[in-house]
Amino acid sequence: MIKLYFRRKCGIGLYLGNLLTMRFLKIIIPFIAFTFSCKDNKAPQSVTKIESNYNENLNRIKENPYSSNYDTTLKKGFIISYFYDSQFQYLFYKKENNIIDTLSVCSIQLPYKNLGYIGADFDNTFVLVKSYGSSNPHYISLYEKEKMKNLLSTGSALIDVDTINQVLLYSKNDVPNEGDNMTLYDTKTMIQKDYHFPNEIFNESEKLNRINLVNITDTTFTIEYKFNDKTETKKRIYIR
Repeated sequence: MIKLYFRRKCGIGLYLGNLLTMRFLKIIIPFIAFTFSCKDNKAPQSVTKIESNYNENLNRIKENPYSSNYDTTLKKGFIISYFYDSQFQYLFYKKENNIIDTLSVCSIQLPYKNLGYIGADFDNTFVLVKSYGSSNPHYISLYEKEKMKNLLSTGSALIDVDTINQVLLYSKNDVPNEGDNMTLYDTKTMIQKDYHFPNEIFNESEKLNRINLVNITDTTFTIEYKFNDKTETKKRIYIR
């Protein structure tokens, strides 16, 4: 994991003459300390506006001496580059050195999992995941690589992936209710189909985190799920 460290130090030397009384010192020193104190997280005087022109974004970041980039290479030559400046961190979607789009932007103070990370790299698509805590749903987008188009609706949440068979199992509702379905997306055929959730999970918290995709064939797929406070485990086979 990339870690950024910033250290700021500020100090004040105070000299007071012998003519000052101790009572006067008790009054004046706290006042001076308050006036000249500094904070590690002090907000900047001006906030840089995020431009809609992504090339301007890149040029501005390159001019910042604190900027760095870290690349994640996807199949078919696409690249996701991490950049940061003094206020924001970015994921840029590129091919070679050409920026195609800004994939994600968030404050430099937020965790990297809020910005996003790759959940799966398929042949023609990839899954971008954003996480906001271990007990919360992991929100996802499924992007077509060539068109940079998100194929999922807002609020879609990850259940599991099979990168060998290039299949994504997800929920269209981040906190599913009875009557909602989970969806199996075959990224090779670009066909998706809905299936009923196991009824046992609806009496539990963290519903999506209880399900794992354990086997998939051309005609079936199998999930394993935990319930009853994760003390019991079952498997269920679905027809594709």
